[in-house]
Amino acid sequence: MKRFWILFVLAFTGGTILKAQVEEMKWELDYEVFLSMSNDSTYTYDIRTLFHVTDARDLDYSSEFVFYPVNPGEDFAQSLKRSENSIDHKTLWSALHANLGGGWVHFTNCLAYALETRTLNLKEPIMKRPETNWKPNPVTESWKRTRKWEYYIPVSQKLARKEYSLRLKNDELGDLKNLPEEYIGLFLSTSDRAYQNMLGESNYRDAAKIDLVRIMLGTNYLGKEQINYISNAVINAINSYSSSKLPSVIIFDEFSAAAAMSLDENGYRLESVAFSRAEDLSPEEVETRKKEIGDIIMTINQYNQQAFEKRLGKYYETE
Repeated sequence: MKRFWILFVLAFTGGTILKAQVEEMKWELDYEVFLSMSNDSTYTYDIRTLFHVTDARDLDYSSEFVFYPVNPGEDFAQSLKRSENSIDHKTLWSALHANLGGGWVHFTNCLAYALETRTLNLKEPIMKRPETNWKPNPVTESWKRTRKWEYYIPVSQKLARKEYSLRLKNDELGDLKNLPEEYIGLFLSTSDRAYQNMLGESNYRDAAKIDLVRIMLGTNYLGKEQINYISNAVINAINSYSSSKLPSVIIFDEFSAAAAMSLDENGYRLESVAFSRAEDLSPEEVETRKKEIGDIIMTINQYNQQAFEKRLGKYYETE
């Protein structure tokens, strides 16, 4: 077997390509993808750490949204700078939607981006709950569930897992149902010590996955100040976006393909596609696979947008 497979990189014709375009990828047998950009920068990805899509041809629409972890693109970041608003809202998602636009995938991926870049810190002083002996009379369910929390978000893994178990038992998972099983599994299997080790090793990618679950667990208990802090931190993260930021790489196992993707105003955008063993594919096969992946991304964007508009309508009906 060859030492490595040369991947033939195809620029996707739809949409605007990032300034630093993908020029070449190599996929070696030790599970590393080498990415060369047009600005002479190079990056190495460990395939085992990348997000794998195994059901691209048979999408599971049991979730309300289809989630791929994708960083914001340059065009999206620039459009945000032109349309930033200062609006207070009752919920975190509505506060972010006012400035980010887009739908649930923008809300979730931008939160994850702020967490991964450490622009958003869940242990900031403003996120700390005041110490008090106050007890409601009668005792409320929310008080019982959060009375031991040191912060408005459950940053203790023991308390966070307890909240998750209650949500699961009471069928109150909400947006947690839309996160990948990988995120939930990592959250449930990580101790506080292991989480601190992630931070110590600068493994902010996995730490952000756990923090994203924690935020989903705590959104119902956030006050106005905490909503404003998180929202502003996310906006600051996107505004600090660098044009040299490399695109996210998603592995489509069914196509033996690596896809460089970003987030734009409409959802997921396919920047380029690289096929393993491209020398074994005819030009027709390459074009067919490329089009099929592009069609899947377009379908997902339409599905997510329709789901978000439906949720948005329900939200304003209850305002």
